[in-house]
Amino acid sequence: MNLRSAIKEINPIILDVNLEHDKVVDFLKDQGLLNTPLILRVEGKKVAMNFLSSREILARFLNADPKKIAVELAKIYEKPEKLDFRNFEEIELKKLPKNLYELPILKFFPKTARYITAGIVIAKREHYNASFHRMMLIDERRLAVRLVAPRHTYLMWKDAVENGEELRVAVCIGVHPLFMLSAATRVPPGEEFSYASKLMNGLTVYKKDELIIPDSEIVLFGRLTAETTAEGPFVDLTGTYDDVRNEPILEVDEIFAKKDYIYYTIIPGGMEHRILMGIPYEPVIYRFVSNVCKVKNVATTTGSRNYFHAIVQIEKRTEGDAKNAILAALAANPSLKGVIVVDEDIDIFSYEDIDYAIATRFQADRGFVIITGARGSSLDPSTGETTAKWGIDATKPLKNAEQFERVI
Repeated sequence: MNLRSAIKEINPIILDVNLEHDKVVDFLKDQGLLNTPLILRVEGKKVAMNFLSSREILARFLNADPKKIAVELAKIYEKPEKLDFRNFEEIELKKLPKNLYELPILKFFPKTARYITAGIVIAKREHYNASFHRMMLIDERRLAVRLVAPRHTYLMWKDAVENGEELRVAVCIGVHPLFMLSAATRVPPGEEFSYASKLMNGLTVYKKDELIIPDSEIVLFGRLTAETTAEGPFVDLTGTYDDVRNEPILEVDEIFAKKDYIYYTIIPGGMEHRILMGIPYEPVIYRFVSNVCKVKNVATTTGSRNYFHAIVQIEKRTEGDAKNAILAALAANPSLKGVIVVDEDIDIFSYEDIDYAIATRFQADRGFVIITGARGSSLDPSTGETTAKWGIDATKPLKNAEQFERVI
């Protein structure tokens, strides 16, 4: 399974255009294609995007019901691991000149630099790690890489630097969408490739020195150094400009690519960005809530960029189940800001149904939960050092549940 097999599965639109690297987003906006799976050319090179730009497309890769993705992904951990190790030479990549400007790296918005947005960084210290990191183009050999503390790549880089070393990494661009999903999913340290193999029903990886990579269109090998530089601004999940920070510099030593390679990119703040950031948390929330009550389904909300708010559907068995579900959901994802808990008869993908549940089953003086002084997301422009989180119990009281039966 690789990017080219994924193309056969979803049949993206192939556009007969050739755009400059800073004109792509405006062109897609004008054509109404901002969230459509497609392949076009940027300065003569093939560029693909939006292969995971909807719940329905993701469900197709998973062979699942789009409304039951959380349930299906929660079962992945139970599947057996199937990893096949091969030599790097078997992937048939050609070594390219060491010049990042030869890649069709896009400038998405007026205030940003050119960014690699679909680069999956693979590193190894005590264990392997694979995760997404945005990378700002500095020059033909260097990138500024956003590392978020205290996530795995940051801790691995910090450990290397504190020991007077550099962190050797591979950056994979253009992989199968399910490997992208696995790289976006929070799993215990060292389990990234195991999880990917379960998600993909088997995974072949290719070993070069101490690093392993999946089948990729482009691979950069290099070192995350102790040197830092200003990174940003960047348009993040909320569609607003993120802060400028000092981030580590990646020195690129080698560039490999397939013949007639396809460069993959993710539009910042677009639907694919939101799917990859938010959907992986749905099964995590599902599993956390299952520890305190009978959970039926979980969905992040589109209005919250699939990241800040979630709807949790439960089978209520005792009073207090909904409040326990709220606390468990908020604990599952530190970036989650609000949770609405509903009954089984509420469609969690319908804003009208959710509003109905709040209107007819919620009383603010006894069903509203507020938690102050919690750690939230740095992506939320309304937060300070800490944030307030909330929950709404929009479930029927058990003692007179028959009065809430929906007839029409």
